[in-house]
Amino acid sequence: MMEEERRKFLATGRGLVLGALTAGTLMACAGEPETLHGQTTTTNTSQPYSATFGWEINNLGIGGGAVYVKVLSNAVLDVVDVDVSFSPLSAPAQPGFSDVLCRGQVSRSGPPLLKGSEVNFFPPSNSQFGVLQTFNPGGLDLVADAQPFQDTFLSVILKAWITADATASQTARHVTVSPSIALNAGDYLVFTMSGGAVTVDAEMQIILFLH
Repeated sequence: MMEEERRKFLATGRGLVLGALTAGTLMACAGEPETLHGQTTTTNTSQPYSATFGWEINNLGIGGGAVYVKVLSNAVLDVVDVDVSFSPLSAPAQPGFSDVLCRGQVSRSGPPLLKGSEVNFFPPSNSQFGVLQTFNPGGLDLVADAQPFQDTFLSVILKAWITADATASQTARHVTVSPSIALNAGDYLVFTMSGGAVTVDAEMQIILFLH
């Protein structure tokens, strides 16, 4: 469970609007822009600024959830710093792997069209690449996306072996990416988490650095 102070949304330069689509119990929180040294920060796009928020699904199993935030003015997303983690909530019916797919993407010119119980969001395919080719001479159980997607700046998989009594089965990642991706007013940043058969508590803490 996230600490109360970590649920605050801090914007040091520009307001953002937060929305949420849930599958299970999803918690997200937004706050008002802050001031620095007694002065309200400006919206000058040349001035670096940051924003942070966290969200959590405390009963993530088969399915998923998402939060998305509207971009109110043009900006460049320079760096995204993310902590993601999950912990099993109870002992599984039998030991096995559990995984959570965490993604961050841009929905251009409007809110995302989220599909299916797993809450998958697929931006348009990147026109610089063709379809994804596979080579599988052994007839393995191979699954892959059809082709690369554009406007995706975060894609992290968490996977852990869940023991019979669910002890020592937690996992976490800290990821920093530098997408340098242009954002336009009216775009949305979309963050999704989708899980598997074992029910877990999944959490994502996000810091955005922009100018």
